[in-house]
Amino acid sequence: MREGARDVLAQHFVGRACSGPFAADALFTEVTSALPFANMGREEFDAVLDFAATGGYALRSYERYARLRPTGDDRLRLSHPRLATQHRLNIGTIVESPLLKLRMIGRKGVPRLGRPAALAGGRVLGDIDEYFIGELTVGDTFVFGGQVVRFEGLRDMEAYVSRSQSRDPKVPSYPGGKFPLSTHLASRVRGILADPDEWEKLPEAVAGWLRIQARKSAQPSADEVLIETFPRGNRHYLVIYPFEGRLVHQTLGMLLTRRLKRAGRQPLGFVANDYALAVWSTKPIAGPACGFGPVPDTELCLDDLFGEEMLGDDLDAWLSESNLMKRTFRMCAVIAGLIERRHPGQQKSGRQMTASSDLIYDVLRRHDPKHVLLQAAWADASTGLLDIARLGDFLRRIKGRIRHLHLTGASPLSIPVLLEIGKESVFHSGADEFLQEMADDLVLKAMAEP
Repeated sequence: MREGARDVLAQHFVGRACSGPFAADALFTEVTSALPFANMGREEFDAVLDFAATGGYALRSYERYARLRPTGDDRLRLSHPRLATQHRLNIGTIVESPLLKLRMIGRKGVPRLGRPAALAGGRVLGDIDEYFIGELTVGDTFVFGGQVVRFEGLRDMEAYVSRSQSRDPKVPSYPGGKFPLSTHLASRVRGILADPDEWEKLPEAVAGWLRIQARKSAQPSADEVLIETFPRGNRHYLVIYPFEGRLVHQTLGMLLTRRLKRAGRQPLGFVANDYALAVWSTKPIAGPACGFGPVPDTELCLDDLFGEEMLGDDLDAWLSESNLMKRTFRMCAVIAGLIERRHPGQQKSGRQMTASSDLIYDVLRRHDPKHVLLQAAWADASTGLLDIARLGDFLRRIKGRIRHLHLTGASPLSIPVLLEIGKESVFHSGADEFLQEMADDLVLKAMAEP
């Protein structure tokens, strides 16, 4: 069970008013009798009710957001009968994730990206899921349609990119691949890896893989996390094995790269799967003499790098730079009824809803930063899209339990996550064969007996 969502509650208030006037005191008793809202205080309840009735402090002067009015006998009613029809057309908590047009622009247009004229024209490469674009910041590179592109910005329902020569692009991800491992499954996997007796119950190929890992590197105990650092080619890698699921690893990767960049390690990117996370850099992230101590020439150490405080300023700074919060806010605004998807006889396009929600988001951020919907968007992002609570539990669990090994090359356990890098084909003569040769070479070296 999760805590009840405020946008859903706002929708319920309007739905309740559709059946006739209601008393706030009686509705508070009813709402708090439901387990998801059992811990809601009256002040928070009244704030959500005020939003449903007037739009809140920053929007109450706009007539269109006045949905509930007092009846004069301490009850609330719909401000107009037509709102009942509009509510029935828009009721629901499932908001489709729209596809964005991916449009190519020339490098000359990049510095003028903030101007509408610079965003006009350009060849459309295709459609891409908004979920993936929401995780990017300007300058990130990824593979699309067999070519590497650089993300330059987002306006309305179009994402703008330019050509890039990056050797380490990201591979687009989609919501279907974000389902996390359960905490019980993750704990069980860590227990199996830490107990050599359990390996004999596994297929011989897997058991042999783990035995070579133990000889070339190590297997972490169930209550610690293993971090491996090693050079490969002209890159330096940090691979961590949290076993917490792709969702947590994606969030951790975004925050880690921010911290490494601030520490002067020049991170180039990261990639994650359900079990591990790999970050690569142009400079050594940690060396043989590091252990739990400082990284050479800096005050950074691994315990500090994975400190819980990354969920504070680092997280806020990343969210302010990404499009994730605007996307989440739009979903909350639609569910809460602030933005309507459908009117009698017509339906709004994704572009129209995005333009409306972005405008409202900017107004609320500027004039009412504690608005109910902004809080609801943060709650949704931190639980459903970022899994902040589980990431926080992980950072607390590994405090003082980091096992760091600096290797001469990739370990067997690192192979699956390293093969995620650039696994999508890039349009180039012989590119697939070249990537396969690189993969074969990686496996051969990592699995070679020490």
